[in-house]
Amino acid sequence: MTDSSNKEDFRKISETQQRLDILIEHVESRKEALEEEIQEHLHESLANARDSMELIQENIAPKVEKAIHTKMEEIDRKMRRLNEDSLDAVREELEKATPEISETILADLDKLVAENTRFVKMEILNEVKEELKKTIQAALTPVEQKLDRELPTAKTFSILSIGLTSLALLGVVWLLIR
Repeated sequence: MTDSSNKEDFRKISETQQRLDILIEHVESRKEALEEEIQEHLHESLANARDSMELIQENIAPKVEKAIHTKMEEIDRKMRRLNEDSLDAVREELEKATPEISETILADLDKLVAENTRFVKMEILNEVKEELKKTIQAALTPVEQKLDRELPTAKTFSILSIGLTSLALLGVVWLLIR
């Protein structure tokens, strides 16, 4: 009878061991599946973030070009006004001055107009650059905030999934040992 009882106990232990092996295998495969799913979600989130950045850049480019165009038109208007004002002033001086002074003034005036034109263009270009920096920073801030909000959520989801998988494995082992 003892021999029969031992065989029965051995058979039960073997069946329990087989179930435990199957359960462990199932938990491992489920854990791998969850990890793959987490990786997919992370990659998808990163792809979405990249797409958002590309859309923002596509939206910013026309605005930047428009701002540059507007500033260049403004520069041209200012340059025309400066040139007209300069020419008027030169004409008045030429009428007052002697022919010798007029020749000297004309030669120096061309240099002065060229220097003033270059200086004004540099000032306006610097203003355009500053405005563009502000516009780009203002457009990128919402995207950076969105990434800052969504990335911790994905990380938390990953850690939670791994924790739940580990907890399930511990529960199965505890049930089998018990």
